[in-house]
Amino acid sequence: MFSKLCLFSLVLVLLWCSAGYAAECNGGGRYDDNNDGTVTDCRTGLVWLKNASCNETSGGIGNSAGTLYWDEAVKWVAGLGHGICGLSDGSSNGAWRLPTKTEWMAMVENARKLGFSNPALTDGSGSSQWTGSGGNTFSLVQSDFYWSTTTNPSTPTQAWSVFMGDGKVYSVNKDNLLPVWPVRAGQIGSFGSLHIH
Repeated sequence: MFSKLCLFSLVLVLLWCSAGYAAECNGGGRYDDNNDGTVTDCRTGLVWLKNASCNETSGGIGNSAGTLYWDEAVKWVAGLGHGICGLSDGSSNGAWRLPTKTEWMAMVENARKLGFSNPALTDGSGSSQWTGSGGNTFSLVQSDFYWSTTTNPSTPTQAWSVFMGDGKVYSVNKDNLLPVWPVRAGQIGSFGSLHIH
């Protein structure tokens, strides 16, 4: 019985891996533009801010240059909500946050496998490179470092960031100025509509 259960589990994992993306996306792609300033990643369930380079004030933190220190970035995303950065989603203060290191890795994983760089990001289909032109879901993506919320445990004065130029994560001093790309909701480890917590 145990070996049958293990075999069944292995088959499920293989089917899930070969499927690539969950079926919730319109047309079976990777990302859905929600037409409210947000984009849903159908693979992870995360909801990303459509504008990857918003430079408006949020949570009392000005962001006119489009880059923030890490501690400012944490406060800036926490203050984000409806009416800021093109949002018309009804979200309020505290709904948004910085992505984790793991969430960044999940976002760029397929682009890296496909050899995409500058930026290491796919378009809405998940199979072509994001170019910034029509139909590419996100807007104003930079080939730059973006903050994560994950502090480097061996060096607490540093946090992990993703470099969208190559899709790799790097530990960066928190006193650097980097762009911020917020997320809300969802969990890493989605399996169809089942989310692993």
